[in-house]
Amino acid sequence: MANPVDPHIILEELCSSATARTTTALRTLHNILEQQSQTKSLDFSIVTIGKLSQEQGGPSTQTIRNRTGKHFQQLIDAWAAYSGTTRKKPLSVRQKQLLNNNDQHILESIDDPVIRAVVGSLIAERNKYRDQLNVLKANADIVIDRTTQSQPQVAATSNQLTPIEVEALRAAVADEFMDEQRWVVMPTGQVKDENGIEVYRRGYVNGVLKLI
Repeated sequence: MANPVDPHIILEELCSSATARTTTALRTLHNILEQQSQTKSLDFSIVTIGKLSQEQGGPSTQTIRNRTGKHFQQLIDAWAAYSGTTRKKPLSVRQKQLLNNNDQHILESIDDPVIRAVVGSLIAERNKYRDQLNVLKANADIVIDRTTQSQPQVAATSNQLTPIEVEALRAAVADEFMDEQRWVVMPTGQVKDENGIEVYRRGYVNGVLKLI
């Protein structure tokens, strides 16, 4: 896998085609991101960075999220990739415990020691590849065309859901929304808060995704 590009280079490239005002905002954001790269949490989510940025006179969370804030997002992505992570908000200690406990519950439900060992190995492999995928996402600007994938699904439910309703459902199960609420989605589709309390029952997220 190619090494991530130095964020300082990205900064200069972005500033070379930006207005004086945007250049100032980019450099302020750059300093904040550099400081964040030295923290233990390595939290490069737009919510966190936007809050820190606004406190120091830089672009706000909403400004970064806007379509016109693409250059800010690119700079955040560059620093996240350089730090070996992504813009996705890191799981809290409690959320990690919930995921680990769920894996442990699966293993404990298997009586056969051989099968248990195999499943344990598969879980470990899954976790490894998931981490690698997150790093790959941080190092690639991927545009996914979902037109052919989503249009038939919307048509199939057109009698019940309007486009606005479909978009609302999509937003309700989006990773960014879950991160902002500090909720964790379990493999069963169940949603729990950071204290392990059930927010939505099992099957909720999976069912919504099938609808949209």
